[in-house]
Amino acid sequence: MKILFKREGKLVSLVGGDVVGYIVFKKPKDASGDRNIVIDYVYVKPAFRRKGIAEALVREVLKRNKHAVWVSLWTGKQSEIDCSWKLYKKIGFTQRVLQKDYYGDGVAVRMFTMRLRK
Repeated sequence: MKILFKREGKLVSLVGGDVVGYIVFKKPKDASGDRNIVIDYVYVKPAFRRKGIAEALVREVLKRNKHAVWVSLWTGKQSEIDCSWKLYKKIGFTQRVLQKDYYGDGVAVRMFTMRLRK
């Protein structure tokens, strides 16, 4: 597996030359400057899930942004279904918010943060 910098704020994971997953992240446009990173989206093709690709993508974002103080992300409906939020806890993120029944159908969303440095 190879992880490439596709464009500012997007990394892709390649297996055999094919894109099998990607992660989208950004630095908020506020007073925090480069201190905060927000992970917007993590996706891995179904056939390649549970092979460590999402974890490798998240860890690569953390590695490339060591200058940041905080990294945050919100999980969505799909995360509740496939329990991928457990991955964020494994990596070291702390759940800060749990909004039960966010979509009105018993499915929650969660907010996670991780402090990289002081």
